[in-house]
Formats: sequence, structure tokens, C-alpha cells
Amino acid sequence: MKSALSLTLAASLLASSLPAQAQPRYFYPPASPPPSDWSRVRAIAPGSKVSVSAVGLGGQDHQYFVSASDKTLTLLMLADVDLPRSARRLVIKMAATHPDLFMGPTKWVEFSEGSARITPDGVFVRSHRIADLSDLTKTIDAKEVAEVTRQVKAERPRGRFEASPAEGVAALVPFLGLSFLGCHDRCGRAALAVAAIGGPIIAASIIAARKGHYTTEVVYRVR
Repeated sequence: MKSALSLTLAASLLASSLPAQAQPRYFYPPASPPPSDWSRVRAIAPGSKVSVSAVGLGGQDHQYFVSASDKTLTLLMLADVDLPRSARRLVIKMAATHPDLFMGPTKWVEFSEGSARITPDGVFVRSHRIADLSDLTKTIDAKEVAEVTRQVKAERPRGRFEASPAEGVAALVPFLGLSFLGCHDRCGRAALAVAAIGGPIIAASIIAARKGHYTTEVVYRVR
């Protein structure tokens, strides 16, 4: 009975350490108006996931920043393109590491990952071309852009009675000791029970902590 009670208390403490599901929220600097300086757009890191509202621009899902000048903004837009997962992953990676590839490169380059391959001629899976680079990108006049936001990682505020994953794991140790003190010759079963209950909870807490918390930052908004 003591072992079962200890296991239940340990599981409850660990469960309380799991971060709550992150909810997107808009972030502005305290007491500051939304930014309207276009240079902030030019400073976005290539490959960043963004959401752009502009005249004549369709859906805002699956947009990735490629580059921006004083007069234009170039986006990687994947919402309406049917790409296999490997090709989509490679395209986004290239937007982050070689954005010039989508800006009319002056020399021949080729990148591959698994069965996917990308060149100035397009995106290929094995020997089949599945998309032209012009199908994946769109360049917009800066004057037509109303708003640009991006997802940024931020520290998630902890609830009043919420423990961190590390604290939850640490809390398990004394309860393991209490469980084994009263189990005598049944310690093998107790250990299996602890592993079955605590293992998945610890793994889930570590995964949730690594996912982090994201907020929506307004990078640019027209006056």
C-alpha cells in the first residue's frame, strides 16, 4: 500500500512539471507602438518562418523569409505546392543557408539530401523534377506589404505551483527510496512499476521542455 501511494505521489509531482501547451501570442516591446521600420524586415534571418500580409498575396501559412531589399521582399511559399517531405525539408534548409539560390544564381550549384535534390533548374526527387524554383518563391513590392510577423522562441512563464522538468525528476528520487523500503522481496515488481509510470512522464517532460515556447513578434506594420 505504501509503495502504491508513493508511486502515485511521484507521478503527480512529475506530471505537474510538464509545460502547458504553448499558445501563440503577439508581443510588442512595453509601451512601444508596433514597429514601422522596414530595416527590421531586412534583418530577418533567411529561412525564418514568417507571416506576411500584402496586397495580392494569398494565404499566410507556410511562408519562409528568403531576402529583402529596400524595395522588395522575397518569400518561400509552400502552402500550395505539393512537395514530398524530404524535398520540403531540403528547400527550407536551402532558404536558410543559401537564399541566393532562389534569387537567380549566376553559377551552377547543386544540393542534395537523401532522395531530394535542388539546383537552379528546380527541385528533384530522384530523377523527377517536381517543382521549378519560381513555383516556390514570390517577390513582393515593399509598398504593398501591410504587416510582417515571425515566430520567435521565448521563455515560457512558469505557473505558480509548477515545477521544472529537472525538479520533477529530482522529486522522484525520495519516493523511489520510500517505495523500495517497504517492498522487501517484491522490489523487482516495484522497480518495474516505477519504470512504467515514471519513464514515460520523464520522457514527455524532456521533450516538452525541448520544444520551447514560441510567440508571434510583429516585425513590421505599416503606419
